[in-house]
Amino acid sequence: MKKHLILWFIMMVSLSAFAQRKALVIGNSGYDKYQLKTSLNDAQLAADAFTAMDYEVSLYKDQSYSQMLAAINSFKKNLSTNDVAVFYYAGYTVQECGKNYLLPYTQAKDKKADLRQISVDTILEALTRAHRSFMILESRQTGKSFPKNLCSKDKGLAKIDHLGKNQGFVMASAPGKELQQQGEKYSIFTYTLFSKMTSSMMNYPELMQESADAVKSCTKKAQIPYWQSTLDAPFSFWEQTQQEKLRLNFPTYRFLDGGGSYNF
Repeated sequence: MKKHLILWFIMMVSLSAFAQRKALVIGNSGYDKYQLKTSLNDAQLAADAFTAMDYEVSLYKDQSYSQMLAAINSFKKNLSTNDVAVFYYAGYTVQECGKNYLLPYTQAKDKKADLRQISVDTILEALTRAHRSFMILESRQTGKSFPKNLCSKDKGLAKIDHLGKNQGFVMASAPGKELQQQGEKYSIFTYTLFSKMTSSMMNYPELMQESADAVKSCTKKAQIPYWQSTLDAPFSFWEQTQQEKLRLNFPTYRFLDGGGSYNF
């Protein structure tokens, strides 16, 4: 089995020689009165990791609705059919009647803030311009009463009804589970995922499962990451050709027992 996987990776590396690897990273630290301590650090860590893995990275922090929309549209226009595209988001999200949305950065004192939401499905559709594409959500929920939810029973994020061809979707918590805990500097899922992603060449399902198992174990099952995939061939974010380029030293960490986060 390992021999077949190695052969697949060799083919993948050969084919990707003509492809561009691109990542759009957005971190929003607040929505109205709700604030996050870790999202900007998480976004920076993701951007640093993708840069070290030789991706063309676009990093944005504390983006309003119009700014987020502009960044996504610009990223979409820059994608071609041979590319690998990754969208990473750290910030607040909401589910409404089975549909997932990203919340833009706003401040409570801004009475004219644009509170419109950005559909996760719309972003996934935009990413399908690339040959392979991925969405990674390190998301938190604002609370049960804000923003007003049309379906009061909805909690956390929902499974994606439909992924495009050769697409992956990852979120920090299981469907329907609200995730409100956070660390002092980084979130446990983001730190775990990118430390594993940049350490060796791992097939996507193996990477996701190892990351999910590690978070599940460290949080004593309080947080269980979730992923979906329609990939038709093995894929690794980290490639053997990048071994000499990779220069990313993760800081050491200690786990806060029962806290569901890493503290640095």
